[in-house]
Amino acid sequence: MIETMDSEALIFLHVPKTAGTTLNRIIEWQYDPRLIFTIDPHRIRATAERFKTLPEERRRRLRCVRGHLTYGVHEYLPQGATYITMLRDPIARFFSTYYFILRRPLHPLHRKLKSKGVGIEDFLRLTAQRQNMQTMMIAGGPFVEPCNEQMFEKAKENLTKSFRVVGISERFQDSLILIASSFGWTIPYYENRKVAKGDRPAYDPAMLERIRECNRYDIELYEFGKQRLEDDLRKNHDLIAETTLGLESRLRPGRVSRFAHTTLGTGRFLLSKVTSAL
Repeated sequence: MIETMDSEALIFLHVPKTAGTTLNRIIEWQYDPRLIFTIDPHRIRATAERFKTLPEERRRRLRCVRGHLTYGVHEYLPQGATYITMLRDPIARFFSTYYFILRRPLHPLHRKLKSKGVGIEDFLRLTAQRQNMQTMMIAGGPFVEPCNEQMFEKAKENLTKSFRVVGISERFQDSLILIASSFGWTIPYYENRKVAKGDRPAYDPAMLERIRECNRYDIELYEFGKQRLEDDLRKNHDLIAETTLGLESRLRPGRVSRFAHTTLGTGRFLLSKVTSAL
């Protein structure tokens, strides 16, 4: 049985496009939303920089810090903290990011991609500094230069020493069970959110190879994370099997129950966001 963490805060390092939205909705049912600080790098108030300047008393009360943040936030939590994250196949994440931007008119890059007809190859060049994003975020940045071997080794070290669970998007349910067991969560009814379909049309092998080369550190880190998950699942085989059976046998709630759950969940989400901005 995995040991339950009680005193430390939880930090969810949310790498974009890795099933983090679904996990965030589950997190909101585990803690008082007023004790969750959601870092949003695109908002003036709820930024990582502002979080670091909050009164120590407020930071000490927090049970969870989450968002598109880089490793190192734990240094500003006097009560101590442990991390979780989700990794995703870097090639799938690259395509998912590209098509997500095309679908989101409010994204900073949307107009450039649409107006200039930026294709996959041009997008790869345009975002060269942002490749290997999973490695850089977990290494702790800063993003002033392309990812390198030193960052990769630092990311592996951080995953080993500071992350209670390293999940894999493609094995979301198994990852969730490990996380829930580690922190004493009750897994609520949930549905996968922002799951894009058909994001990866056929591309020529040369193009795919260029994407792989540009994300080679993320690919290595992803394989490292997959092995870590496999080891954790093997150690907790009985727990995983029992919990999986319970989840799969659970009846899907009726329409009224789903509506009530969604409404309450939206309220918890908004309360967390508003509190973080105050």
